[in-house]
Amino acid sequence: MTGDTHGQVSKVREAIKKHAVDIILFTGDHIQDGRLLAKQLNLPVYSVVGNCDPSEAGEKERVIELSGRKFFLTHGHRWGVKRGMQSLFYRTQEVGAQVAVFGHTHIPFCQKIDDIWMINPGSPTYPRGLSNRGTYAIISIERNSLDPAILLI
Repeated sequence: MTGDTHGQVSKVREAIKKHAVDIILFTGDHIQDGRLLAKQLNLPVYSVVGNCDPSEAGEKERVIELSGRKFFLTHGHRWGVKRGMQSLFYRTQEVGAQVAVFGHTHIPFCQKIDDIWMINPGSPTYPRGLSNRGTYAIISIERNSLDPAILLI
């Protein structure tokens, strides 16, 4: 999963090629980048618009089911993720999802809170936080386990 690419996909495209990826989850801010990655890598993509995208360019949030688990996909700006995770956590509960995938902060985050995974892949091109290296996330799903990881570009 990735997002917050802001028009630059080459680094994350090369990073994704190193993994056996089945789909791309794109958290917005240059939603067309998610579509471009999907086309270049011949993968399906689920994407949402971010605050830097035209609102008519796509959905603001999505709930998708993968391997029997519900994922809530959103950019995060509508849920105030720069101030904390509480609103996003409650929205994820409200839609009945077990995983929240979001962006907006450009800061990678991967933590299970109660029974909900909260995952922000960060930004591959404009990282913020403790690292000056870009990041993306991979989620491995086995029958009874979900194993997310934040990876450096």
